[in-house]
Amino acid sequence: MGDGVESFAAMCFYGDVLESVLERVPTADLAATARVSREWLRAVRAAVRRRPRRLPWLVVHLLQGGKRRTAAFDPHSGAWVTVPAARHDTPTPVRLLRGAGGDRVCVLSLSGLTVAGDPLGKDEGVVLKAPGVWRVDPVFAAVGDRVVVLGGACQLALAEGEDASAVEVYDHESGRWTLCGPMPAALRESAAATWLSAAATDQRVYLTDRTTGCASWFDPAKLQWGPTCRLRPDAAVSSWALAPGRAGAEQLVLFGAKHGAEQAANRIIIQAWQVDGDALALSPGAAHDTMPSEMSQRLFPHDEDEEDYEEISPSIGVCGHAAGGYVYNAAEPANGAVLYELRDGEDSAVQRWAWVPCAPAVEAEPLGRVILACSPVGLDELAREPQKRPLGPQP
Repeated sequence: MGDGVESFAAMCFYGDVLESVLERVPTADLAATARVSREWLRAVRAAVRRRPRRLPWLVVHLLQGGKRRTAAFDPHSGAWVTVPAARHDTPTPVRLLRGAGGDRVCVLSLSGLTVAGDPLGKDEGVVLKAPGVWRVDPVFAAVGDRVVVLGGACQLALAEGEDASAVEVYDHESGRWTLCGPMPAALRESAAATWLSAAATDQRVYLTDRTTGCASWFDPAKLQWGPTCRLRPDAAVSSWALAPGRAGAEQLVLFGAKHGAEQAANRIIIQAWQVDGDALALSPGAAHDTMPSEMSQRLFPHDEDEEDYEEISPSIGVCGHAAGGYVYNAAEPANGAVLYELRDGEDSAVQRWAWVPCAPAVEAEPLGRVILACSPVGLDELAREPQKRPLGPQP
């Protein structure tokens, strides 16, 4: 805004009226709004406190030609935000680190592990020592003040006695990695990020085999594994994914995708269940929630020319937070995503589903590798004035 517009706005909007207006302003615009004056800064903070923006953003990292482009979806305004290129961009391969406070991109090299300093990946990363075991496809998670790396070890680089499913924990206080026991036997055949779905809370990292539904948890503070259970409430489901549940408890949300029965075999059905994280069992009395069919069909469109469509197993991906998250087609992330908002009560997991169209950057570069992350995004992360790109009415 120019100086004249700022002065006019400051004269016309103040007090409760200003706060009411700011409650309706997209998050991406609040960072600029807060710079109008000290009064507007106070009003922005008051508006956000009075009407918290609970839902996390969907952050998409597009990797192509050794460069990374980032876009973020603001669920409050329903708009994609183009994130300026990072000053300290990291080369590929870029990976994802799950965390209760939000996902981060990271890069593993022989010299160290670099973790992005903010959810949008704009700030210079934090560099840690490299884990002792060289890995090519591990699961990364941030649990409290510790970083956990699980599985994904390079078979050719393993020393005698080392396990491909080895687990290491980095403690920031000591500044070193601790080698822990390997993954439970039920997960060792799938001990890589490609085959595992991970969810991190403030206490643990949870893993489940995407195909079998076998799951367990690891507590990095105690260096201890929990029980191993097979989370399979529906035998027809062929693809599983985990996400954190409601805040304040070790709760999870389990997502499953399957083909419909008989005449509906060319349709994909996606369901969600609440899971007790301690026991790794369905929460007592919790019913499953089903994604609206028009949304699941947009994630997994049926091609009339595919005669063997019923034999193709859908592959779902989920990135989530304590308030909600996003479900997507792991094989075709350019199809878009579905926002889910968690319910506060005990009767079911999901309160609301909403369609999220594909990021414009991904549509423009369909052959690039895409990483989908989920994180709360606040005023501090938006201080560099990213450019908003409204999408207009969606069908």
